[in-house]
Order: sequence, then structure tokens, then C-alpha cells
Amino acid sequence: MSDKYVIKLYDEVCQNLEGDYKIILEPGRELKNDWIEYDSVKWRLEEKLGELVENLKKDSELSFEDKLFSVYKFICLNYIYDDNVLFFFRKDVSDPENPKYIAVDWYGRIVDNSWIENRQKHNRRICYEFARFYAKALNELLDENDDMEAVMVGDRENLHYFVGLTGERYSILLDLDDFNKIKDLTRLKLGLTIDGITILRDDNKIFQNALNSFNKGKLIELEEVENIKNTLRDKNKIEYFNAIVTVLKKFNIDSQGFMEYMRTIIENEDIDTDKIWKKIAGDGEKRHVRCLVFEYDGNTYLVDTVEQTLNKIDINNINKDVYITNPEEHEYPYFGG
Repeated sequence: MSDKYVIKLYDEVCQNLEGDYKIILEPGRELKNDWIEYDSVKWRLEEKLGELVENLKKDSELSFEDKLFSVYKFICLNYIYDDNVLFFFRKDVSDPENPKYIAVDWYGRIVDNSWIENRQKHNRRICYEFARFYAKALNELLDENDDMEAVMVGDRENLHYFVGLTGERYSILLDLDDFNKIKDLTRLKLGLTIDGITILRDDNKIFQNALNSFNKGKLIELEEVENIKNTLRDKNKIEYFNAIVTVLKKFNIDSQGFMEYMRTIIENEDIDTDKIWKKIAGDGEKRHVRCLVFEYDGNTYLVDTVEQTLNKIDINNINKDVYITNPEEHEYPYFGG
């Protein structure tokens, strides 16, 4: 791959996204810039994803874009977001006017073989892991095509990562777990359109046409949810939220898909939500997942993402052995994967 496209991608990212970004490459390249970082491990595919990529490489009838979406869909349907990583973020308040969170290095980013082996026991991954093996999959499918390359793109604070695909024909960003909205990890499980792709350059509409083709016939929002919005939204907010809970439970989505969907629904009503963490016990590992609390009409409500319920609570008497409100105020060592 010519380095000129990687350099051009960085310029396109800077022009189109707010914030300060870097490009992460697989070890072994010679490109050196202050915005280049090399991963700590060699990229490799997990077994089932590797099998899919090998089968796609043998299919001469599918376009590269078709294969790209096949892998994107496979990841979204077979993996879930591991929000446990967020539990270990540290809150830096050294500047009271600009508090920020600091990611831990060892959770999915700087890893050893034992971490990689332990991750095979479940399907939870973080953005760095998704970006790492999705970029690897795309480069395998490109099969040494010098005109295109997939790399990782991340913000300088190490808070989020995604894939950049760049070359002569187009330049795009593929983000299947954007935590600022309902992730494609969740949207595709619900049969909805892809919403996590940003097209930076596509003069001949090659990728835009392929994206339109993939999304054709899919809805932006669940039809049942649209009906509930029309009938309950302006009548009773809690009944409205509970009706959507009932719809989501039919799909058996994971706790974090449920959380982000409900957070979007609630915050769209100009109601602020706060995170509250629930301990997961009995599965042989130390883990926490995000739940939500919010105030409405003088009452406090808990969205329990594990049980997938919405209930009125007394926050002062909540079980503190199960629910944690302030993890950033303590240090929690974590080992394993």
C-alpha cells in the first residue's frame, strides 16, 4: 500500500471530524509521523471471522463492497460491546473547568496472549478490538491491492477507535460501535439500516451506491416503536418508555444494546440520564454493566439493562452491593479478559 493514501486519509479525517486523531497501523511499516502509532500486537482474525473471510475471498461474484458489508454484518450480529471497559475509566478533575476521562491501556488495547485467549470464551469486545480485526479482515479481502488499505483511526485520548478505509476510489470511516448513538452493533440486530459509516471522499458514488443497496428495504426505526411514539409519547411518558421496553425485549438484544436504545428514547424527551453500574456475578469473572437512572415528575426511575425493566426506585435505599454509582472515585484492578 502506498503511504500517500494513509497521509491523505489523515488529512481528510482532520478536515471532517472534530477533535484530535491519530492513525494506528499494524506493526512492520516504516511510515513515521507524529500522528502515526503502531499497534502493540500483530493483527489476526478470530476463528469464525477468519472462516467467513476465507469463504468471501473465494467468491468471485461478489464485489469488494459486498464483502465489506458481509463482514460488517457478521460482526454486528455475532458480537456485543463490552462496556465493562468504561467502568475502569479514571476521571481527571485536575482542571475543574475541563474534567475528562482517561482510558486504561490494558483493557483490549495493550494485551498479551493470555488476554487474547481469554477473549475467545465470550463475544464481548471493545472498540479497539473491533477496529483491529475489522481492519485485518478488509485487508485480507483486498489481497495485497496497492490501491486500497484499511487502518485504525483513534482519538488521541484513546477513548474510541474505528476503521478507516482509504484508496484511489474512495475514503470512508466504518464505526460499528459509536457510543454517542445507537450502535450498528445494535441496529443490525434489530434489522435496521447501517448508520455508522462516514463517507469522506467518493467522487463516483461507488461506495454510496453500495451502502444504499445494503440499506434498501430496511427501516431507520422499528415500526412498532414508531406506532408507540404516535399513540403514547404525548400522553404518558412512563407508559411510553415501558411500551418500548416491551418491544425491545422481543428481540433479546444484549444489555448494552438495550441501554443505548433506551437512553436515546429517554433523552429525546429532554430528560437527563445518569449511569449506574450493576455487578454481574456467577459467571466466573468480575464484570459490571451500565444501567440508567433518571428523574421524572418527582420520581426516580431505574432502567435495569440486565433484567430489561423500568421501575420506580428510592435511590437512597438502592442495594449498594449490586449497584455502584461512582466507580471513577476508586481503583479497581482487573485481570484476565
